[in-house]
Amino acid sequence: MRLLQSPQSAILCTLITLVLILSCNGADASDKVALQLAWKHQFQFAGYYAALHQGYYRRVGLDVSIVEGGVGKFAKEEVLGGRAQYGVAGAELLLHRKQGAPFVILAPIFQHSPSILLVRKDSGISNIQGLIDKKVMLLPGYKDADILVAFLNEGISSDQYLRLDQSYNIEDLIKQRTDAVSAYVTNEPWQMLQKGVAPLVISPMAYGVDFYSDCLFTSENEIKHHPERVQKFLHASLDGWEYAMDHPQEIIDLLSRQYKVSKTKAHLEYEAREIRKIMMPDLIEIGHMNPGRWQHIKQTYEKLGLIDADFSLDGFLYHPQQKLDYQPLKQIFFGAIGFIALFAVGSGILFLFNRKLAAEVKERKQAQKEIAMQKQRAEQYLQVATVMFVSLDVDGKVNMVNEKACAILQCSKEDIIGQNWFDMFVTKSAQHDAKNAFKNMITGHTSGPEYYENKIIISNGEIKYIAWQTTPVRDAHGKLVGVLCCGDDLSEKRKLQEQLIQSQKMESIGSLAGGIAHEFNNILTIILGNNEMNMRELSESSPARRRARRIEDAGIRGRDVVKQLLTFSRQDSPALQRTDIKSTVQGAMKLIQSSAPANILIKQNISENIFPVFGNGTQINQVIINLCGNAIDAMSEKGGVLTVTLRNEIVEDRFAGPHPSLSPGKYAKLIVEDNGIGMDEKTRERVFEPYYTTKPLGKGTGIGLAVVHGIIKRHKGFIDVHSQLNRGTTFTLFFPAYNAIRPEQKFVINRV
Repeated sequence: MRLLQSPQSAILCTLITLVLILSCNGADASDKVALQLAWKHQFQFAGYYAALHQGYYRRVGLDVSIVEGGVGKFAKEEVLGGRAQYGVAGAELLLHRKQGAPFVILAPIFQHSPSILLVRKDSGISNIQGLIDKKVMLLPGYKDADILVAFLNEGISSDQYLRLDQSYNIEDLIKQRTDAVSAYVTNEPWQMLQKGVAPLVISPMAYGVDFYSDCLFTSENEIKHHPERVQKFLHASLDGWEYAMDHPQEIIDLLSRQYKVSKTKAHLEYEAREIRKIMMPDLIEIGHMNPGRWQHIKQTYEKLGLIDADFSLDGFLYHPQQKLDYQPLKQIFFGAIGFIALFAVGSGILFLFNRKLAAEVKERKQAQKEIAMQKQRAEQYLQVATVMFVSLDVDGKVNMVNEKACAILQCSKEDIIGQNWFDMFVTKSAQHDAKNAFKNMITGHTSGPEYYENKIIISNGEIKYIAWQTTPVRDAHGKLVGVLCCGDDLSEKRKLQEQLIQSQKMESIGSLAGGIAHEFNNILTIILGNNEMNMRELSESSPARRRARRIEDAGIRGRDVVKQLLTFSRQDSPALQRTDIKSTVQGAMKLIQSSAPANILIKQNISENIFPVFGNGTQINQVIINLCGNAIDAMSEKGGVLTVTLRNEIVEDRFAGPHPSLSPGKYAKLIVEDNGIGMDEKTRERVFEPYYTTKPLGKGTGIGLAVVHGIIKRHKGFIDVHSQLNRGTTFTLFFPAYNAIRPEQKFVINRV
C-alpha cells in the first residue's frame, strides 16, 4: 500500500487526527454529579436506573450517582445545599421558587399527578362530596395542595370535614379509623387489595385540578456554570425513561437484584402499569412541558393563598438555548474546516435535501402531536363524564371503558378490558336482543345511533337497568371497527317508579276495601240484630237456637274481617300517642312463645333504651302477632328459628334516598326473620296486596299483611321484605321515634 505523499494529503490526515483526538478527550472526561431521588428506590424512578445501567450517562461523559431519599433526606435540601446537582420533586417546587430557592424545572416526568384520595369501596362514598362531615387524613400543611383545591372547587370548606394528620399507615383506612386518606395511585390501592379490601379512587383531576409530578430539576447555578452538562444529563435521563417504559420487566429485575427493593414483583408490576397511565408515553413525548399547565398550577396555589397573582414563572422553566458554552464545538469546527471544505459541494446538496426532509418530518410530528392531544382530551372528557361509556370491537370485546362505567359495574378497568361484554355483563334474558342490536350495527344494517334499554349484571350479582345510546365507530378509511355505547343507569329511577305504582295500587285497593267494608258492615248489623231477637224467642233446647248460634258466630267473624278492612283502608283511626314499643314487643312475644309449636325456636334480640315511638300499642301488637304467625306457618312442617330483633336506627340521606316513604331521622327498627319456605320474586312483589295468599283454602284470608302495611303507613313508618325460596323471609320495619313526629297542630282562624 502506498503512503500519501502530497502536502494536501498530509494536512488532511492531520486535521482528521485532531478531530479524533478532541472527540476522544471529550468522551474520556467524566463529570461527577449526583441525582437526589424524592423517596426510596422503587419503579417510580425507573428511567434514571435505566440511563445509568444502559450507559446513557457514561456515553455523554457523566459519572452519575443516584442517591436514595427518605425521611429527613429530600431533593429540595440536597440540591439547595450543593450536595446534589439534580433532584426529583413535585409541583411544590413552584412554592420553593416563590420563597427564593433558585430551582429550575428541566422536565416533568409524570404528565398527571399520582396524588389521590383513597376510600373503602364498601364505605358508600363515591365522590368528594361524600366526604362532608367525614374524617380525611392528609399530609401536613399544603403538601396535598391539589386535593385541597379539589375540595374548594366543589365548594367544600375546610370546616366541613375533619382533617387528620397523615400517618403513612394504610391500616388506618382499612380499620376505618379514617374515612379517606391521601395516597399515591401507584402504591396504596395495591396494599389494600392485598389485605382483601376493595379500594375506590377519588382523583383531583376529576374536579379540575391537574398537576405535573416527579419533576426533574436543578439549580440556576448549575445551568449558569455547566450548561452543556445540564443538556447532556437531561437528554440521557429522558432516553433512560424511554428505555424503562419499553423494558419494564428488565427494570423490575434490576430493582430486586441490585437495589434490594423489598416490594414483591407483582407489586412492582402494578406500580409500572399505573405509572405508564400517568406518564402517557404512547401519546405524549416523555418530559414534555407546557407553560400553560404551570400557569394552571400557579392559579391553583393562588386559590390557597400560597402564591401571588403577579408572581412570574420567568427563569423557573428550563430553555435549552440559555447561556450555552459553544467554545469546545467551535474548536472542533475550526480544526476540521479544511476537511469540511473538501466536501462543501456535496454537503450543500445534502443540506438542502435534509432541510426538506426535516420540514416534512416536523410537519408529520406536529400532526401526530395534535392527534395525540385530541385523543388525550377526548379520553379526559370520557373519564369525567357522568354517564358510562363502553367501546366494543367487532367481536363484542371491550377495548375502552371510562371511570363511571367502572363505578357502576364495580370492576376495575383491567377486569373489564378484553372481556366479551355480552357474556360477562348482559343478563341471559336480555342477551338475545342485545346481541341482535349489536350485530345489526356491525353489519351495517343500522347506520345511525340506536336507543334501547336492557338489564345488566354487575360484579356483586346485582341487576341494573341501563338506557343505551349506541353509535358505530369507523376508521380513517370508513371501515366499521366497533361500537361506542353511552349508558345511563336507570336502576334507582325504576325502583322509585315501581314503589310509586305499588303505593298507588295500594291506595286504590284501600279506598275500594273501605267502601265495601262500610256496606258489608251495614248488612251484618241487620243480620246480627235480627238473629239476636230470634234467639230471645227460642228455648235453649230448640234446634233452631243452635242454628241461630252458628249464624251469630259467622256474623262475628265477618265483623272482624270488616274491622281489618277498615284498618287497612285507614278509615278506622285509633289514637296515636307516645308508646313504649319495647314493652309492646316483649308483651306480644310472651303470647307467641306460649302458643308456638315445639319444633320452633324463638330468639329475641331486644336492645336497651329503645326510642319511644309515636304510635298505637294495640296496632303494633297486631303487626307483631301477624308477622310472627306467618313466620311460624312458614316453618310448621320442618321447624326452624324465629328471630325477633328490636334496636335503634338513625337513617341517613344516602339510605333514605331510594325509599321516598322513609325520611332521615331516628327510628325504632323491628326485624322479624325466619328460615322457612320463603317466597319467590312474584309472590314477594304481591305480598302486601289484600286477598292475595299462598295458603290453602280455609287457612288464610290474604288480608293480614295488607293490614300490616296499612298500619305501618299510618304510623309514617317503612316496611321492607327480603325473601328467597327455601332460605326464609325477613321483614324489616321502621317506626319513627316520638321526638321525630308530633301530632298535627290545628289552627283556628277567628273571623271578624
